[in-house]
Amino acid sequence: MGGRCFFFFLLLSIPRASQQHRLLHHHHAINRLVPHHAISRLAPHPAISPLAPQPAATAPSGEGQDPDTAHEFLSSHNQVRATIGESPFVWDEAVAEYARNWSDLRRSDCAMEHSQGPYGENLFWGSGQDWKATDAVESWAAERDNYNSSDNSCAPGKMCGHFTQIVWNSTARVGCARVECDAGAGVIIVCDYDPPGNWVGEMPFNVNT
Repeated sequence: MGGRCFFFFLLLSIPRASQQHRLLHHHHAINRLVPHHAISRLAPHPAISPLAPQPAATAPSGEGQDPDTAHEFLSSHNQVRATIGESPFVWDEAVAEYARNWSDLRRSDCAMEHSQGPYGENLFWGSGQDWKATDAVESWAAERDNYNSSDNSCAPGKMCGHFTQIVWNSTARVGCARVECDAGAGVIIVCDYDPPGNWVGEMPFNVNT
């Protein structure tokens, strides 16, 4: 995978208009938790320590998607959550269908655009065609080093919102999709989270664990 790069950015959804004031917006500085429409570039692949295998809480059915891919998404998320003692996600087929529908819409243009839907959402783009579920999740998890639990913020000029969404305590369900874009434009990976995390003023997890 040498020489390739990928972009990824996070946009928090707004479930209800009455809750908009509780969410961070793009007007906030890049080092606040969590920047809206933040974008980052890494080249080549981010290096993080391998995660020990963890059992999935509920095996995904894989309906509408390769069951092995669905399991890979779920297992890799739960490996990250296990490192800080958070309970495992369960795979939600309705959430996964939402992610599939949105990723299918991005197949023709491979655009890194968020769905603005009811879920938390992480996006990943990689050039080439062989990026996998674990590549996306490991790149998001690598942001752990950028998170400062003492003041609940990202390091200046760094991103951490993908990581905090993965480990968000109250998020219980995940659904993801992977699409190879037309004309060899790369791979888009979409993961959606229910309920969404990254709420202003709330810690993602118990920092004493």
